[in-house]
Amino acid sequence: MPQYTALAIAGFYALVGLLPLAGRDLRRPLLWYCLLSGVIAGYFAREAVKLAGELLAPISALTTGPVSVVVAILIAASVGELLKALGPLSAILMVPTNGPTGLAYGAAAGAGFGFVVIQQGLAMALGLVGSPFITPVSMAAAIAGWFIRLLPHVATTAYVGRAGAVGGVGLALLGACTLQLGLGLAERLPFVAGVPMGLPIVAIVSILLYTVLLRARRRGAEVVEAIR
Repeated sequence: MPQYTALAIAGFYALVGLLPLAGRDLRRPLLWYCLLSGVIAGYFAREAVKLAGELLAPISALTTGPVSVVVAILIAASVGELLKALGPLSAILMVPTNGPTGLAYGAAAGAGFGFVVIQQGLAMALGLVGSPFITPVSMAAAIAGWFIRLLPHVATTAYVGRAGAVGGVGLALLGACTLQLGLGLAERLPFVAGVPMGLPIVAIVSILLYTVLLRARRRGAEVVEAIR
């Protein structure tokens, strides 16, 4: 039962993250193609990261000590960003589009990818319901925290999708990977009184980037309407 509930919550979170950035482009079939590509990328990324870990296992300098954490997060961030960008970038190549629509395609791919990333964590959190150490407040906070973890995937891929339409996709991908690396390291900060200290950092950075992209989406849509 927790697994199905987690799927429902993850799907709801993905739509909440996507809808403001999608706007009218929600009616485009290619947007739903990008959403599906993001889901597929999420599963492929999971396996690719496992494979990369196995290939690097013989190199003790990269798989032991503090360096191993950085390497693992860097691999996950790079593989994830590259795979989830394939859908929106291919959609833009198939039908050349403007910045707002490219942004919407990227947001869709990021939402699909984030859906895959957070569903397992949600299932684990919901599996703790009934535990004497879990209160309704802490459970609600844990569930809400997974929405915060989905937002960076939506935002970074929306940024890459927009760059795919207006130019600078290489730098955008590099920036997205760097941001995901930083947020991944922030999530490894210690807990204080049961609260993960990195979560507020992830929340602030993600919300700021999301807000910037939302404003860019609206401004771009206004320009496109004016040209029409």
